[in-house]
Amino acid sequence: MPIYEHRCDECRAVTTVLAPVSRSRDPCICEHCGSALTRRIVSKPSVHLSKLSKVERMDPRYDKMVDQAMRNTQHADPDRLMNRRGDVTKGLPDKD
Repeated sequence: MPIYEHRCDECRAVTTVLAPVSRSRDPCICEHCGSALTRRIVSKPSVHLSKLSKVERMDPRYDKMVDQAMRNTQHADPDRLMNRRGDVTKGLPDKD
């Protein structure tokens, strides 16, 4: 069912109504002041974005901000555990 919005001519408040298309022309009562003098208005459409399209819309500066935060925070460094381990090749037999 579509969502219709109506603006009250008296208090200028917007009332949202969920109604079937067959009842889209029915009068609406303002939920704020109770007036029957309302007009249906055009509202913004709602669009659901995929995760990929959300990533594509991200600010290109975001990656730089993440990199800067990781450099400034020792606990955020993904290589910190590897760096703490030291040289993992010590003690391994030589390849001949």
